[in-house]
Amino acid sequence: MKKIITSIAICLSGFASTAQVGAVAPNFTADDINGTSQDLYAHLAAGKVVIVDMYATWCGPCWSFHTGHYLEDIYAEFGPNGTNEVVIIGYEDAQNTSLDDMYGTGSNTLGDWVTGVSYTLIHGPVVLPAEYGTGYPTVSVICPSDKKIKYNLFNSGTLQQMKDDVQDVITQCSSVSISESPLSIELSIAPNPVTDITRITFDALSSENAVVNVYSISGELVLTSNYNVEVGINSIELDLNQVEAGTYLLKVETSSSVSNMTTLVKM
Repeated sequence: MKKIITSIAICLSGFASTAQVGAVAPNFTADDINGTSQDLYAHLAAGKVVIVDMYATWCGPCWSFHTGHYLEDIYAEFGPNGTNEVVIIGYEDAQNTSLDDMYGTGSNTLGDWVTGVSYTLIHGPVVLPAEYGTGYPTVSVICPSDKKIKYNLFNSGTLQQMKDDVQDVITQCSSVSISESPLSIELSIAPNPVTDITRITFDALSSENAVVNVYSISGELVLTSNYNVEVGINSIELDLNQVEAGTYLLKVETSSSVSNMTTLVKM
Protein backbone atom coordinates (compact mmCIF):
# COMPACT_ATOMS: atom_id res chain seq x y z
CA MET A 1 0.00 0.00 0.00
CA LYS A 2 2.86 2.40 0.83
CA LYS A 3 4.35 1.88 -2.66
CA ILE A 4 1.00 2.65 -4.33
CA ILE A 5 0.46 5.81 -2.28
CA THR A 6 4.00 7.01 -3.05
CA SER A 7 3.50 6.41 -6.78
CA ILE A 8 0.23 8.38 -6.79
CA ALA A 9 1.83 11.27 -4.92
CA ILE A 10 4.73 11.51 -7.35
CA CYS A 11 2.39 11.40 -10.34
CA LEU A 12 0.08 14.05 -8.95
CA SER A 13 3.07 16.28 -8.31
CA GLY A 14 3.35 16.45 -12.10
CA PHE A 15 0.46 18.92 -12.12
CA ALA A 16 2.51 21.41 -10.05
CA SER A 17 5.88 20.37 -11.41
CA THR A 18 7.16 21.32 -14.82
CA ALA A 19 10.26 21.05 -16.91
CA GLN A 20 12.64 23.90 -16.15
CA VAL A 21 11.90 26.04 -19.19
CA GLY A 22 15.00 28.07 -20.01
CA ALA A 23 17.41 25.57 -18.44
CA VAL A 24 20.02 23.69 -20.45
CA ALA A 25 18.84 20.10 -20.89
CA PRO A 26 21.50 17.70 -19.55
CA ASN A 27 22.66 15.04 -21.98
CA PHE A 28 21.61 11.42 -21.60
CA THR A 29 22.56 8.27 -23.47
CA ALA A 30 20.48 5.10 -23.29
CA ASP A 31 19.39 2.18 -25.44
CA ASP A 32 15.84 2.34 -26.76
CA ILE A 33 13.48 -0.64 -26.55
CA ASN A 34 14.90 -1.92 -29.86
CA GLY A 35 18.48 -1.88 -28.53
CA THR A 36 19.60 1.21 -30.49
CA SER A 37 21.73 3.71 -28.60
CA GLN A 38 20.12 7.15 -28.32
CA ASP A 39 22.18 10.22 -27.39
CA LEU A 40 20.34 13.50 -26.85
CA TYR A 41 23.26 15.73 -27.78
CA ALA A 42 23.92 13.75 -30.96
CA HIS A 43 20.39 14.52 -32.15
CA LEU A 44 20.80 18.19 -31.21
CA ALA A 45 24.18 18.38 -32.97
CA ALA A 46 22.45 17.10 -36.11
CA GLY A 47 20.22 20.20 -35.96
CA LYS A 48 17.07 18.44 -34.73
CA VAL A 49 14.61 19.87 -32.26
CA VAL A 50 14.16 17.14 -29.64
CA ILE A 51 11.00 16.50 -27.63
CA VAL A 52 11.52 14.42 -24.46
CA ASP A 53 8.33 12.99 -22.97
CA MET A 54 9.19 11.99 -19.38
CA TYR A 55 6.50 9.73 -17.92
CA ALA A 56 5.73 6.71 -15.74
CA THR A 57 3.64 3.74 -16.84
CA TRP A 58 1.48 3.99 -13.69
CA CYS A 59 0.80 7.75 -14.01
CA GLY A 60 -2.80 8.67 -14.83
CA PRO A 61 -2.14 12.10 -16.40
CA CYS A 62 0.68 10.52 -18.42
CA TRP A 63 -1.70 7.86 -19.73
CA SER A 64 -4.30 10.47 -20.65
CA PHE A 65 -1.68 12.44 -22.56
CA HIS A 66 -0.42 9.28 -24.28
CA THR A 67 -3.87 8.09 -25.35
CA GLY A 68 -4.58 11.54 -26.77
CA HIS A 69 -1.97 10.69 -29.46
CA TYR A 70 -0.63 14.26 -29.35
CA LEU A 71 3.00 13.28 -29.86
CA GLU A 72 2.13 10.83 -32.62
CA ASP A 73 0.34 13.64 -34.48
CA ILE A 74 3.29 15.98 -33.94
CA TYR A 75 5.70 13.30 -35.14
CA ALA A 76 3.66 12.73 -38.29
CA GLU A 77 3.97 16.44 -39.15
CA PHE A 78 7.51 17.22 -38.03
CA GLY A 79 9.23 13.80 -37.99
CA PRO A 80 10.96 11.89 -40.81
CA ASN A 81 7.73 11.37 -42.76
CA GLY A 82 6.95 15.08 -42.48
CA THR A 83 9.39 18.00 -42.40
CA ASN A 84 12.09 15.86 -40.69
CA GLU A 85 12.97 18.60 -38.21
CA VAL A 86 12.00 16.91 -34.94
CA VAL A 87 13.07 13.84 -32.94
CA ILE A 88 10.73 12.58 -30.22
CA ILE A 89 11.91 10.42 -27.33
CA GLY A 90 9.46 8.86 -24.91
CA TYR A 91 11.45 8.26 -21.70
CA GLU A 92 9.83 6.01 -19.08
CA ASP A 93 11.50 7.45 -16.01
CA ALA A 94 10.14 5.57 -12.99
CA GLN A 95 12.53 3.13 -11.32
CA ASN A 96 9.77 0.82 -10.01
CA THR A 97 8.70 -0.30 -13.50
CA SER A 98 9.84 -2.84 -16.06
CA LEU A 99 9.89 -3.21 -19.82
CA ASP A 100 6.84 -5.46 -19.44
CA ASP A 101 5.00 -2.49 -17.95
CA MET A 102 5.70 -0.48 -21.10
CA TYR A 103 4.15 -3.26 -23.18
CA GLY A 104 1.14 -3.37 -20.87
CA THR A 105 1.81 -6.87 -19.55
CA GLY A 106 3.43 -5.95 -16.22
CA SER A 107 1.83 -5.29 -12.85
CA ASN A 108 2.66 -1.58 -12.59
CA THR A 109 1.08 -0.08 -15.69
CA LEU A 110 -2.11 1.45 -17.02
CA GLY A 111 -1.83 -0.12 -20.46
CA ASP A 112 0.25 -0.70 -23.58
CA TRP A 113 2.58 2.27 -24.17
CA VAL A 114 4.32 0.80 -27.22
CA THR A 115 1.77 -0.34 -29.81
CA GLY A 116 1.03 2.35 -32.38
CA VAL A 117 3.99 4.53 -31.40
CA SER A 118 6.43 5.29 -34.23
CA TYR A 119 8.85 7.53 -32.34
CA THR A 120 11.69 6.40 -30.05
CA LEU A 121 10.84 4.80 -26.70
CA ILE A 122 13.27 4.26 -23.83
CA HIS A 123 12.79 2.39 -20.57
CA GLY A 124 15.13 4.65 -18.63
CA PRO A 125 18.02 2.97 -16.83
CA VAL A 126 18.29 6.06 -14.59
CA VAL A 127 16.03 8.91 -13.49
CA LEU A 128 16.41 11.99 -15.68
CA PRO A 129 17.95 15.10 -14.05
CA ALA A 130 15.72 17.65 -12.33
CA GLU A 131 15.87 20.01 -15.33
CA TYR A 132 13.36 17.69 -17.02
CA GLY A 133 10.97 18.04 -14.08
CA THR A 134 10.36 16.45 -10.68
CA GLY A 135 6.93 14.98 -11.42
CA TYR A 136 5.13 13.31 -14.29
CA PRO A 137 4.48 14.02 -17.05
CA THR A 138 6.72 16.67 -18.56
CA VAL A 139 7.19 17.07 -22.32
CA SER A 140 10.31 19.16 -22.92
CA VAL A 141 10.97 20.80 -26.29
CA ILE A 142 14.73 21.31 -26.63
CA CYS A 143 16.48 23.76 -28.94
CA PRO A 144 19.45 22.40 -30.94
CA SER A 145 21.46 25.61 -30.98
CA ASP A 146 21.66 26.29 -27.23
CA LYS A 147 20.37 22.97 -25.79
CA LYS A 148 17.78 24.83 -23.72
CA ILE A 149 14.27 23.65 -22.86
CA LYS A 150 11.89 26.10 -24.56
CA TYR A 151 8.45 24.65 -23.79
CA ASN A 152 6.71 21.98 -21.74
CA LEU A 153 4.01 20.73 -24.14
CA PHE A 154 1.99 19.22 -21.28
CA ASN A 155 1.11 22.81 -20.39
CA SER A 156 0.22 23.84 -23.95
CA GLY A 157 -3.40 22.70 -23.76
CA THR A 158 -4.50 21.91 -27.29
CA LEU A 159 -2.84 19.94 -30.08
CA GLN A 160 -2.73 23.04 -32.26
CA GLN A 161 -0.98 25.03 -29.53
CA MET A 162 1.53 22.20 -29.12
CA LYS A 163 2.25 22.28 -32.85
CA ASP A 164 2.59 26.07 -32.75
CA ASP A 165 5.07 25.79 -29.87
CA VAL A 166 7.11 23.17 -31.74
CA GLN A 167 7.11 25.30 -34.89
CA ASP A 168 8.28 28.28 -32.84
CA VAL A 169 11.29 26.33 -31.60
CA ILE A 170 12.05 25.12 -35.12
CA THR A 171 11.89 28.67 -36.44
CA GLN A 172 13.91 30.26 -33.65
CA CYS A 173 16.42 27.55 -32.81
CA SER A 174 17.08 25.06 -35.57
CA SER A 175 20.61 25.17 -36.88
CA VAL A 176 20.75 26.01 -40.59
CA SER A 177 21.44 22.72 -42.29
CA ILE A 178 24.56 22.58 -44.39
CA SER A 179 22.59 20.42 -46.83
CA GLU A 180 20.71 23.55 -47.86
CA SER A 181 23.91 24.80 -49.48
CA PRO A 182 24.42 24.04 -53.20
CA LEU A 183 27.93 22.87 -52.29
CA SER A 184 26.91 20.13 -49.88
CA ILE A 185 28.08 16.53 -49.71
CA GLU A 186 25.48 13.80 -49.28
CA LEU A 187 27.14 10.79 -47.66
CA SER A 188 26.34 7.36 -46.28
CA ILE A 189 28.24 5.31 -43.70
CA ALA A 190 28.18 1.51 -43.60
CA PRO A 191 28.38 -0.38 -41.41
CA ASN A 192 27.06 1.93 -38.71
CA PRO A 193 27.31 0.98 -35.85
CA VAL A 194 30.87 -0.17 -36.59
CA THR A 195 33.34 -2.32 -34.66
CA ASP A 196 36.56 -1.49 -36.51
CA ILE A 197 36.42 -0.36 -40.15
CA THR A 198 33.59 1.37 -41.99
CA ARG A 199 33.16 2.85 -45.46
CA ILE A 200 32.01 6.37 -46.30
CA THR A 201 30.35 6.79 -49.69
CA PHE A 202 29.73 10.22 -51.23
CA ASP A 203 29.64 12.09 -54.52
CA ALA A 204 32.61 14.45 -54.96
CA LEU A 205 32.16 17.60 -57.04
CA SER A 206 35.77 17.60 -58.28
CA SER A 207 39.06 15.72 -58.04
CA GLU A 208 40.58 17.03 -54.83
CA ASN A 209 41.61 16.26 -51.27
CA ALA A 210 38.91 15.23 -48.81
CA VAL A 211 39.24 15.44 -45.03
CA VAL A 212 37.18 13.21 -42.75
CA ASN A 213 36.84 14.56 -39.21
CA VAL A 214 35.34 12.60 -36.32
CA TYR A 215 34.19 14.56 -33.26
CA SER A 216 33.01 13.57 -29.81
CA ILE A 217 29.52 14.66 -28.79
CA SER A 218 31.10 17.50 -26.80
CA GLY A 219 32.80 18.77 -29.99
CA GLU A 220 36.34 17.50 -29.40
CA LEU A 221 38.19 16.39 -32.55
CA VAL A 222 38.93 12.68 -32.13
CA LEU A 223 40.21 11.60 -35.55
CA THR A 224 41.26 13.19 -38.86
CA SER A 225 41.93 11.28 -42.08
CA ASN A 226 42.89 12.65 -45.52
CA TYR A 227 41.97 11.13 -48.88
CA ASN A 228 42.42 11.91 -52.57
CA VAL A 229 39.03 11.66 -54.26
CA GLU A 230 37.85 11.78 -57.86
CA VAL A 231 34.84 13.42 -59.48
CA GLY A 232 31.75 11.28 -58.91
CA ILE A 233 31.01 8.53 -56.43
CA ASN A 234 33.80 7.70 -53.97
CA SER A 235 33.88 4.99 -51.32
CA ILE A 236 36.62 5.48 -48.75
CA GLU A 237 37.64 3.30 -45.83
CA LEU A 238 37.83 4.72 -42.30
CA ASP A 239 39.77 2.79 -39.64
CA LEU A 240 38.28 3.28 -36.16
CA ASN A 241 40.29 0.63 -34.31
CA GLN A 242 41.97 3.26 -32.13
CA VAL A 243 38.70 5.03 -31.28
CA GLU A 244 36.94 4.14 -28.04
CA ALA A 245 33.37 2.84 -28.09
CA GLY A 246 30.77 5.59 -28.09
CA THR A 247 28.67 7.95 -30.19
CA TYR A 248 30.47 10.41 -32.48
CA LEU A 249 29.78 12.96 -35.20
CA LEU A 250 31.45 12.65 -38.61
CA LYS A 251 31.96 15.34 -41.23
CA VAL A 252 33.56 15.25 -44.69
CA GLU A 253 35.11 18.43 -46.09
CA THR A 254 36.78 19.33 -49.40
CA SER A 255 37.92 22.69 -50.73
CA SER A 256 34.57 23.13 -52.50
CA SER A 257 32.01 21.31 -50.35
CA VAL A 258 31.14 20.02 -46.91
CA SER A 259 28.74 17.43 -45.47
CA ASN A 260 26.27 17.53 -42.63
CA MET A 261 27.39 16.19 -39.28
CA THR A 262 26.41 12.51 -39.37
CA THR A 263 26.06 10.32 -36.28
CA LEU A 264 28.56 7.44 -36.10
CA VAL A 265 28.39 4.75 -33.42
CA LYS A 266 31.54 2.79 -32.49
CA MET A 267 30.84 -0.51 -30.75
